[in-house]
Amino acid sequence: MKPTPDGMRIPLSCAIFLSLTLAAPGRGVLANQESAAGKTLVELHWFAGSWSCEGSFTASGKAISADLSFEPALENKWLLFRHDDRPPFSYHALSEWGWDDKGQQYISTVQDSTGGIRVFYSPGFSDSRLLWEGKALLNPAAPAERFEFTKNAANMFTVRYWFQKNGQWQAVDASTCTRKAP
Repeated sequence: MKPTPDGMRIPLSCAIFLSLTLAAPGRGVLANQESAAGKTLVELHWFAGSWSCEGSFTASGKAISADLSFEPALENKWLLFRHDDRPPFSYHALSEWGWDDKGQQYISTVQDSTGGIRVFYSPGFSDSRLLWEGKALLNPAAPAERFEFTKNAANMFTVRYWFQKNGQWQAVDASTCTRKAP
C-alpha cells in the first residue's frame, strides 16, 4: 500500500497504474496540462547535444568556425544554448530557449562576451525552419536582428544571422553545423 498526500492508502498496483496513466503522452489530465503549458518545447530538443560549425561571413567570405551545445534544463522547461567561436575569433554567448505561455511563442535570451543581452521571439518551426527575431534590451536604437536555424538532415543544420539597417535585412554570416558523436 502506498500512502496518498491526505494519508489514505492505495494499493501499489493502483499507484503505478495512475502514475503511468498521468505521465503517458497524451493521456490523463496532468499530461494534457503539461503539453498545453509547454507547447512543443520538445521540438527544440532536436538540437540537444554538441555541434561543430563551419561557415563564412557574407560580405568578405572569410571563414568562421564555432562549437555549439544545447542542453535541456530546469525540468525540460528551457534549453541552454552555448556558442563558442574558434580562434581567431573570440565571440562567446549563452542563451536560453523556452516557451512563453503568456505570449504563446518561444522566447530566447542571449548574453554574450561583449556584455550584450538580447531577447528574441519565434512562433516555432515552419517546415524545417526556426526563425528568431529580436533586439538588444534597453536600447531603442539597437537594430532588429534575426537568426534562422534550418534543419538540413537528421544531424545537420544551417544557422544564418542578419541585422536590420535602413529597413532592410543585411546578411552577416552563415554556418553549417554537424552533430558531434556522443
